[in-house]
Amino acid sequence: MKLFDSFSTNFKDIDEDQINIYTCGPTVYDYIHIGNARPLILADTLVRYFDHKKIKYKYLLNITDIDDKIINKAIDLNITEDELVDKYKNAFLKNLNDLNIKTPSNIVAISSKIGEIINFIDVLIEKGYAYIVDGSVYFDISKVKNEYGKLSKQQLENLWTGVRVDLEKNKKNQGDFALWKKTDIGKNWLSKWSLGRPGWHTECALMIDHFFSETIDIHIGGIDLKFPHHENERVQYLAKNEKEIAKLWMHNGHLSIENVKMSKSLGNIITVNEFLEKYNLNTLRYIFLSSNYRQPLNISIDVINQAIEWNKKVFNLLKTSNWKLAIKEINQRNQIPIDEDLVPFNYMDKFNSYMEDDLNTPMVITLLDEMMKNLNSQIKDSCLDLCMSEFKSILDCIGFKYHIKQLTDKDIKKLNLWKKALTKKDYIKADKLRKELIESEII
Repeated sequence: MKLFDSFSTNFKDIDEDQINIYTCGPTVYDYIHIGNARPLILADTLVRYFDHKKIKYKYLLNITDIDDKIINKAIDLNITEDELVDKYKNAFLKNLNDLNIKTPSNIVAISSKIGEIINFIDVLIEKGYAYIVDGSVYFDISKVKNEYGKLSKQQLENLWTGVRVDLEKNKKNQGDFALWKKTDIGKNWLSKWSLGRPGWHTECALMIDHFFSETIDIHIGGIDLKFPHHENERVQYLAKNEKEIAKLWMHNGHLSIENVKMSKSLGNIITVNEFLEKYNLNTLRYIFLSSNYRQPLNISIDVINQAIEWNKKVFNLLKTSNWKLAIKEINQRNQIPIDEDLVPFNYMDKFNSYMEDDLNTPMVITLLDEMMKNLNSQIKDSCLDLCMSEFKSILDCIGFKYHIKQLTDKDIKKLNLWKKALTKKDYIKADKLRKELIESEII
């Protein structure tokens, strides 16, 4: 499988017996938005394909449940941090289910790994990569100046333009970042340096160091985390272990709403909950998968309507084949899809080749369109071949989920009565039955 590595800016082949994957999870102080969902759906698309190919993987997702944003919001709401974290962590886990995202191998909250973080930081101090300032611990980027900036492709002196850095007059360098923050505000833990809590950038480096005994295969995240978060994460792991944290970095592009970059400061954030209340998980899947994951994505009402219409076509096709097969209006043959010249269509081969070409899901959508055209033609001819099972297999593999009703004897009887009424030209009865069948989402 060929994937684009945003560190080397080259395509790399992934061919291991087991793939180790890591994705940065949310900071649970609020509901996640659809921008947060993009890397999660990217990772889900990847692991679903690994399942399809029977490739083993270990997929770790972290949850940030220690952060200044959590502390400040809990204070504002006059509730405990635990109450706030529990609310939004549970909401996040529900969102994963609502979006039909497969549960990762491990989902770990960083607060459960404080001891491991303290040990991790201690090693960096012993190796001379970190230093203590009045109970806080900072990473010294001058010790890795030949490596720092390689991921984000920037010169060291230009990296902090417009980026907020920790304000500490005793820091050695402007870009040195906190590994441990001395504080008595909010939840804190006792370390040998002070009462405090870990810095954000250490979380992911520790998680990968702790859960995987070696360099992971794939690190996934949004492009907005590339600097400073991923840059800082990489150099910590490199300093401690003298090897790269990941063989390959997958970064998805920015998200815009009506040509304006989504931002809390602009107030154009759409939460997953808000999106799903108005639309559904298949709409969001289509929007993300119909464009290249590495490219910026603009979500407009036209894009949403296109996604709705596409999913409506899929749903109607699945419903139609379902009820027509149930009343034996069409037959199912265990035959591979072939064209008029008896040449196999090779849909699954095409699907595999697109997915193994850096998750080329836009071409997969085009392939599904081609299959729908074929299937609609087959339905008109009252005979389906294995194209239908392949169609469903691809939809499932890339995470679409349609609720097609399993028809009961009563449903089948009503369908037959409807067809009989049409045959007898009893249109009043036929219209009444048809309305009932539509309301039940049978036809």
